[in-house]
Amino acid sequence: MDTRGVITTALLIAGTLVLGGCSSETRAAAALEPAPTEEPIGGYEGWWNATPVSGGTTGLPDETVAVLTDTGEIVDASTRNANGQAESVHPDDVEYTVAADPAWPKQSVVIIDTETHEIIESFPVDSTGKPTD
Repeated sequence: MDTRGVITTALLIAGTLVLGGCSSETRAAAALEPAPTEEPIGGYEGWWNATPVSGGTTGLPDETVAVLTDTGEIVDASTRNANGQAESVHPDDVEYTVAADPAWPKQSVVIIDTETHEIIESFPVDSTGKPTD
């Protein structure tokens, strides 16, 4: 076998080893990926967590929680920073104890102003927490 034949054979063997290693690494990486999880409930938007263009926040709540009426679970929250901008926060970052009311509409979300404890908005949701309106 001449020099070109040896070089070609060596390159083919090296290429096979490299590609073989890549595919096993790809399979291993795919095996390590977490299984898909359910999409979290939340992300509700409305007047209560809007940031007005004018910057005026008179009449808007400083902090709100969204509560699933069937479970009493806080699934979404927002706060307003010192500049009046509304920001979504993790429900665990809000110190609020829900006082569930049997009069709340079933299979709905209620938005509660945490300062006044008043329900300022409500809307029906499906079993995944998505609004049905």
